[in-house]
Amino acid sequence: MTADDRPEYGPLAGMRIVDLTVALAGAFSTMLLADLGAEIIKIESRIHYQSATKGPRNPARGDDAVAMSTARDYADGDPGDDPWNRLSWFNAQARSKRDATMEIGTERGRALFLQLIERSDGFIENNAAGLLEKLGIGPDVLLAANPELIIVRMPPLGLWGPDASATGFGWHFEDLGGFLRVQGYPDGVEVGSIFMDGASGPAGASAFLMALHQRRRTGKGVVCEVSQLENMICHIGDLTLDAAMNQRVPKRWGNRSPDFAPQGCYRCAGDDDWLVLSVRSDEEWQRLLDVLGRPAAIDRQELTSLAGRRRAHDEIDAAIAAWARAGPSMTAAEALQAVGIPAGPVLDEAAAASDVHLHDRGFFHMLEHRSAGTHFHAGANFHLSGTPPVIWRAAPVVGQDNEYVYKHILEVSDDEYTDLVAQGHIGDTYV
Repeated sequence: MTADDRPEYGPLAGMRIVDLTVALAGAFSTMLLADLGAEIIKIESRIHYQSATKGPRNPARGDDAVAMSTARDYADGDPGDDPWNRLSWFNAQARSKRDATMEIGTERGRALFLQLIERSDGFIENNAAGLLEKLGIGPDVLLAANPELIIVRMPPLGLWGPDASATGFGWHFEDLGGFLRVQGYPDGVEVGSIFMDGASGPAGASAFLMALHQRRRTGKGVVCEVSQLENMICHIGDLTLDAAMNQRVPKRWGNRSPDFAPQGCYRCAGDDDWLVLSVRSDEEWQRLLDVLGRPAAIDRQELTSLAGRRRAHDEIDAAIAAWARAGPSMTAAEALQAVGIPAGPVLDEAAAASDVHLHDRGFFHMLEHRSAGTHFHAGANFHLSGTPPVIWRAAPVVGQDNEYVYKHILEVSDDEYTDLVAQGHIGDTYV
């Protein structure tokens, strides 16, 4: 859909949520709620540019390594004259949302913001702890403006405690949460990720939905605190508990497994073509030997047990690697899957984006963006019978919905709107 007229859809139809999120974690939360039908209005400042959200204001250009690496974040590899509107990580999370500019740091901007809060059902932010209070829009102020407001706050380390003021990106907090100690290879090589953002998005959306149930029972607003670090640690609760109970540092397994053998990632015929597989039982081991052609080096009695295969894992890996190198990963994966062995190709983003299965299910949506052009976008990660998610437009460009927010929701006059433009609150670019 390309029209700016927003349809009513989903279980959250009729609900309005003000979005003051940054980077990915909070934006993922509001994207999930937009998929459920909530009207999400992202408010941003024209003065305080958010590079963590919109990328570098003046990205590197040219044919050097830095510029070429930067270019991959933009539509068609080109930052363009308005890179903030063309950035992939913002556009991927901002579909089906609205965007308006407002200077909350000024008295007039704060008054307008509170008027918007009065006319909304929810408010979500994932800024550093204390930022709302500095802006004069802490929860007490917001609830005074709208006693039924649902407020979801997603600070990295929580709103209080000795480290609450710490700032950083997701991978910094992953290290604090113990993730980097268990991700990586036995030789000590660590593997980073942005797991915290991916885990925090559903947590923030779930917090809003739970608070909505509470508000329906009590008729009162709710303040939810979602510490992204604490939420993330719950995802490795077994390892954390093991360390606490047994004073045992978890082992790095790399691509191997504490439960299955062999398990690994193997290079196939292409330069960057890889296959993953896992053998879960002695019966599957025999089937793997059949697929491999029963090479004498590993078709031995002592390898019919898990313990034996674990001891000889390097030998087995060498035999699997020699077999895998003979053809493409998809062919190898299909041969293994045909006999019930879990296996699959390691797809890069381009391959995943052209995957027949995903397209056949209608996962990808063709969306037309005002600056970034027309491209396939990832769809909703859930399906609801009766109230299916709707992706009604691509991510907005900065200030795309200013007239809608100011004139339709806040009901400012044409003269006041013109005055707000002159004062710098309203615009379609950054100061």
